[in-house]
Amino acid sequence: MTRAYALTADENGRFQQAAAGYETALLLNPGDLESTVNLVVLYWRIAGFHGRIPGALPPDFPSHARRRLCELLATASHRFANSAEIRFWSRYIAATDCGEPIAPTECRALLRERPDYLEPAFVVFSDSEGTEAEPEAMRLLADCSEQPTARGRYVTSIINAALRKQRWRYPDEIAV
Repeated sequence: MTRAYALTADENGRFQQAAAGYETALLLNPGDLESTVNLVVLYWRIAGFHGRIPGALPPDFPSHARRRLCELLATASHRFANSAEIRFWSRYIAATDCGEPIAPTECRALLRERPDYLEPAFVVFSDSEGTEAEPEAMRLLADCSEQPTARGRYVTSIINAALRKQRWRYPDEIAV
């Protein structure tokens, strides 16, 4: 199994197969940051933190996902110590699971530090009700729409929710 297999399974909603594919990809290449982040977000969503992924999964799989999520975050923070991706998702998951949103100032700092890494923009865009980081959020929305993994679907859902709120608040300004 390769990362390509994992991505295809993830995009098609075969989450247990996607997890197995990402795990195999990481065994073959422990330095695969993309597979690591996709697996972290997939396990987070399967574990039921902040809304479970819809679909039929074996009853013991969410508890497996919880265990592996903790292990992955711990090892990834060492393996990818300077990674904005791991720092962002670790902070985002920890904050969200505690019921506290991640501070948009942290996300703005990550966007300044790594302008090529756009995921923190969904937090800034959502928190500001669409008044900040719009170009970055729209590029991120386009990127995530092209690769609808659990990670991409989650990010897309947050951006789309902010867009709906924006339309609801300012219907006359957005009329086509």
